[in-house]
Amino acid sequence: MTNHSPFFIVGCGRSGTTLLRTMLNHHPQVAIPLESLFMVDYLRAAPLIPVTVLANVLVHDYEFREWRMPLSRDDLVGCHTAKDLMDRIHECYQAQEGKSRWGQKTPRFVRHGDLLKATYPAAKFIHLLRDPRAVTLSLMRSNLHRSNAYFGARRWLMDVGAGRNLKAAYPDDVLEVRYEDLVSEPEATLRTICDFLSLPFDATMLDYDQTGTREYQPIFDQIHDRLHQPPRADRIEAWREELSPRDWAVVEAVCAETMHEVGYQPELVEPQIDPAYLRLLKRDRALKLLQQIAHRVFRRPRELTSFVWRKLRLGLLWHDLREVNY
Repeated sequence: MTNHSPFFIVGCGRSGTTLLRTMLNHHPQVAIPLESLFMVDYLRAAPLIPVTVLANVLVHDYEFREWRMPLSRDDLVGCHTAKDLMDRIHECYQAQEGKSRWGQKTPRFVRHGDLLKATYPAAKFIHLLRDPRAVTLSLMRSNLHRSNAYFGARRWLMDVGAGRNLKAAYPDDVLEVRYEDLVSEPEATLRTICDFLSLPFDATMLDYDQTGTREYQPIFDQIHDRLHQPPRADRIEAWREELSPRDWAVVEAVCAETMHEVGYQPELVEPQIDPAYLRLLKRDRALKLLQQIAHRVFRRPRELTSFVWRKLRLGLLWHDLREVNY
């Protein structure tokens, strides 16, 4: 059994959450499974769905099965709530890994901070922040996200706003960490994070690149390719050379106000989004959404069917379709 409340690494996708997860997962006390979007689904459905149904869905959930941990219905005996189910599987995972504390790294959990706080009142959150121009470029290049400048910037704005609201609501339990600091000063940043989590610092966290992506399936190779390398501070502002002037303007037009609030400085004077280009980006996103779905269908077909099946069983599918673009 864990002696601490869990912690959650959250933020906009492509902000460094996987890098931080990999570092902390090398700590001898910490076990962080792969991304677990299913967790909030079970917690959200709990008021309406009997726990026996939740347990039956969980043991067959493909996303959970990617933890590569054997689990049967018998392992969930004695669980009376959705929280009990989540505690049980995480405690089994940490025992399998020989660790004493579990955490979670699922960036989208930033949108469910109040739910997680209600479930785990003493939980801690690490909110990763990264320059929206770099985040958007990464979302555009990712074969899993296939975003564009407008929708990438909107996603950053939404998720950073959710993280800021979480910080305002629970100031002592949310630590904001800049990706740029994690990459340029990894040891100092990790020491700050360990203090926040009441963990002793351990230098093995700095050797994460020795194992890199061993837990991830090949579908993630392209977006996690740099996990086999030490942090590269020289890539922090690569967006300056690699983001087109039109896309740069789109990002700053969407994000400028929040950029100021979190310490990133817009550089364009009154950036504007050309209406014709915006129409093009909206059409482009519709096409890339189809490509994104096709990529997952061909590379990881069971994931999509399991995702839809879980959402249907838990009564969440139609509600959650509105977030498909983000």
